[in-house]
Amino acid sequence: MNLKNYKYTSIPQPLKVVHEGTDIKKIWQLRQSEYGKYYPTMDAANDSYDDHSCILYTEDELGNFISTGRMVLDGELGLRADAIIPSALKRLRKAYQTIAEPGRFAIAPEGRGLLPLYLKTYYKLALDLNINLLVFITRNKNMGFYQREFSAEIVEQDIGYNYGTDYQFALLALEVSPHLPRFMRH
Repeated sequence: MNLKNYKYTSIPQPLKVVHEGTDIKKIWQLRQSEYGKYYPTMDAANDSYDDHSCILYTEDELGNFISTGRMVLDGELGLRADAIIPSALKRLRKAYQTIAEPGRFAIAPEGRGLLPLYLKTYYKLALDLNINLLVFITRNKNMGFYQREFSAEIVEQDIGYNYGTDYQFALLALEVSPHLPRFMRH
């Protein structure tokens, strides 16, 4: 792996950064286990975007991985969203210089409640990395959370792809600014 994220050392506990010594297969197993519950046709384990991401995770006291998330850094490979809605991403790249895509949040029952910490951490990393915009693909039922807490804007109400489910998914965008969104001030 050509991980870009093992140099970050200021990640808040209990989050840990995947580095060259991390057993990435445990991350893939957790993703597949948790995503498989909701998106049975999705291969969530391993893809080439991991090499262009900052991947975080947590462990329980026995060393079992209980949560993970990643932020794909835009570059040669692009973002995962490019494969689904390339025209929207092209417009966003034109309007914003640097974008990233947090996602692949897989949280086992033992890790419930950690999503806010992941989101805050990725927002702070985006500030540190001079990223101008974060994009999220999320189920429509979750849009209100991102709009209320982050002032995220709807880019596409329906991305036209459902990950093998009956759910509808949207593309949201969040402008990264030193003026922290409401969610970051709690």
